[in-house]
Amino acid sequence: MRSFLTYRKLSFLEIALLPEVFFFLLIFRLKVSYQPSRKWMPHVALKSIKIIDDRSKEKAILIAKVVNGLARRTPWKSTCLVKALAANKMLHKRKIDHKIHFGVASTLNNQFEAHSWVSVEDEVLIGGGNLEGFHEISSFS
Repeated sequence: MRSFLTYRKLSFLEIALLPEVFFFLLIFRLKVSYQPSRKWMPHVALKSIKIIDDRSKEKAILIAKVVNGLARRTPWKSTCLVKALAANKMLHKRKIDHKIHFGVASTLNNQFEAHSWVSVEDEVLIGGGNLEGFHEISSFS
């Protein structure tokens, strides 16, 4: 935890989110590892598309920054799926309209690579590093 704090000064809001982010990263890492996917997979919710106000978008960006920052420093491997599920839970809890996406890409040796990411409106917040080549197969609101 000390190394996370030494890279840059964290705001009070970021510090306040750390325990919740740590908890959800741990819970979803355990769920993905030991439970069948029907238990932890997000459920399809039929919602109308809402316009996000600036304050909600700022909260979503803050959550994404803390999730991405802390996920790099957990003692377990926090994959894109674990990060996306943790962010999904936190955004859903705060009633911020978002989408979690699942996609695949084929590799050179005819294998498939899976990836998940979270977006708010059209901006990818979690897992948006290299989406080229990935084809979205499913998304949940």
